[in-house]
Amino acid sequence: MEPSDDQRTLLLSVDFEDWHQLVRRRIGVRGWEQPGPALGRQTEALLALLDELGVHATFFVLGMAARSHPELLESVVARGHEIGCHGDAHLPVRSQSAAEFATDLRTARTTIEQLTGHTPIGYRAPAFSITREVPWAYDVLADEGFAYDASQHDSPRIRKRLVPSSTAPHQLECNGGALWEFPVAVWRGRRGRLPVGGASYWGTMPTSLVLHGLRQSGAMSGLYLHPHELDPEPLRALLPASASPSQRLHGVLRSAQRNAARRRAPDVLRAIAGCHRLITYGEAHAQLSRGATASS
Repeated sequence: MEPSDDQRTLLLSVDFEDWHQLVRRRIGVRGWEQPGPALGRQTEALLALLDELGVHATFFVLGMAARSHPELLESVVARGHEIGCHGDAHLPVRSQSAAEFATDLRTARTTIEQLTGHTPIGYRAPAFSITREVPWAYDVLADEGFAYDASQHDSPRIRKRLVPSSTAPHQLECNGGALWEFPVAVWRGRRGRLPVGGASYWGTMPTSLVLHGLRQSGAMSGLYLHPHELDPEPLRALLPASASPSQRLHGVLRSAQRNAARRRAPDVLRAIAGCHRLITYGEAHAQLSRGATASS
């Protein structure tokens, strides 16, 4: 089938993390670091959907999730998906010093290399937390040998966000050398900015609006999913018996929030794949490194 005039090449990614670990830590219960019960079925559902669509994604792998679920990474690698780095402990970059950030990167990379045999060249910050408070983060990434970053997200929800100089992939000049930046898809309209690249946003808008926004976003804009957004079963934060009533209420609210996106994400991704070409970040980086033009 010949591509239509408004077909774009979009970059597909997965932030590979264990939702149960993270929600339990956020709520503040003891034993939060224990592996959750759902990442296995979530990963199976996610890989099955990507197989159905005939596409590959970049999996930005969280170190602590990888250590808790090493067998799942084997399936991801076996399916031919790219392995990237999401850090180790899912701590916001803005909460760390440069030395702490470098240590977090090295710990995650060591885990990923040991479990997959792949050295990640791409990075995404937890919660897109490379902000105006930590401009030195790009120098650390370049110094640590990363070739590209995918952390710039021009979403009004991100405090002190770095607004990308371009909505298309572009190079950042760093002390350690050049670093490619791949921004997340955002529709910059006359009335403001509408994030259209993440499944957490897809649950709040019609599919037609998502598709229209993606047509208005920059060339090679990024899309991101989390495994819990493809869970075939309702999300429910499993808390220990010692959890307080307020912690349990927090768990219920977090689960309800995430279930809204979970119900819509698979069909929205199918619609996107039916209109646009989806590739990995590594493929895009290779094309740009060869001097290819970043065009839709």
